[in-house]
Amino acid sequence: MKSCERLKSAISKKLPDRVPLDLGSSITGLTLFAAKKLCNLLGIKEDLKIIVKPLQLIEPPEEILIRLHIDTRYVRPTLPNQETFEEEYIDEWGIRWRLASNGFYYDIVEHPLKEGTLEEIEKFDWPEPRQKELFSGLRERCEYLHRHTDYAIIGDPLSPALFEPAWYLRGMENFLVDLIQNRKYAERLLDTLLEFKIQFFDEFLKQAGDYIQVIMLGDDLGTQKAPLLSPKLYQEVVKPRHKNLFSFIKSRTEAKIFLHSCGAIEPLIPQLIDAGVEILHPLQPLAHGMNHQKIKEKYGDKLCFWGGIDIQSALPGSKEEVRLEVERRIKLLGKNGGYVMSPAHNIQPDTPPENILEMFDYALEVGKYQEERE
Repeated sequence: MKSCERLKSAISKKLPDRVPLDLGSSITGLTLFAAKKLCNLLGIKEDLKIIVKPLQLIEPPEEILIRLHIDTRYVRPTLPNQETFEEEYIDEWGIRWRLASNGFYYDIVEHPLKEGTLEEIEKFDWPEPRQKELFSGLRERCEYLHRHTDYAIIGDPLSPALFEPAWYLRGMENFLVDLIQNRKYAERLLDTLLEFKIQFFDEFLKQAGDYIQVIMLGDDLGTQKAPLLSPKLYQEVVKPRHKNLFSFIKSRTEAKIFLHSCGAIEPLIPQLIDAGVEILHPLQPLAHGMNHQKIKEKYGDKLCFWGGIDIQSALPGSKEEVRLEVERRIKLLGKNGGYVMSPAHNIQPDTPPENILEMFDYALEVGKYQEERE
């Protein structure tokens, strides 16, 4: 199969010739220091372009993607001021970021919405969701990939959906309290973000909607031990906004809805499906209750699974641990198709570059489908 055909088969929960392989998005990507080590190992000399400044994620060089047998290629907006490097900065949302002590990424240190009033939302200086610079070259990139390659084309907006931006602006603790004690404010904030996202995706999908097979969205709804929100609270407040956003996107493209949500989110999966999620990432393997065999058995007829490879322990470990991890996840999540293999999140600086090669090379070996895997 060609890469695009292979991925289409997997996301339709059918059986491709082998498990598709993915790397390079804002949630299945390469951090700068991990990429530098990999380039050094492979003898690749190329300037690495930062695409997401807070996470220090880079645009993977094509030479790396070819070497790793990657079936996906990404189209995305061009975010402003990603290439500069300083100790502290304020982004276009008024959020203040500070470089972590290890120098590998930025943390939020100041949230601009401090009052928790409806008037504050009305007065806030919202960014322009349709600014031309965001979409510069987007359609040309789509057309090139469509005409000149066989890769699957994935739309990556480079920013979370609704819940995460709300707490980025308000602060995690404040926004979680708002959901209980200041519900009107929380809902107004989410609705304002929903309108922003609809305008952004309206323009993004005018450019890319005819070409992409998957549109990536993210909202981390879990901790390592439990969901951040109860199923009831998600159903009452966040789910209706997710459903509206996903429905709008589906009205503009045939691409499948991909949702990234870290953590222990198994109790929320039925509602995510009802909201319109078709592909679920990352199935964080070390989070509580994220048993891949049970999740596959319970939801495999409704969802394609993407990710699953543990970046917390296995990927930074030995080559043998990497091989065992790859084989385990393909066996559990790839049974009878419906699985795209990638890291469960961005590959971190402590990952040996040899292990990155081992992950994808071994997946190519054990991910072949000759008949339905038992």
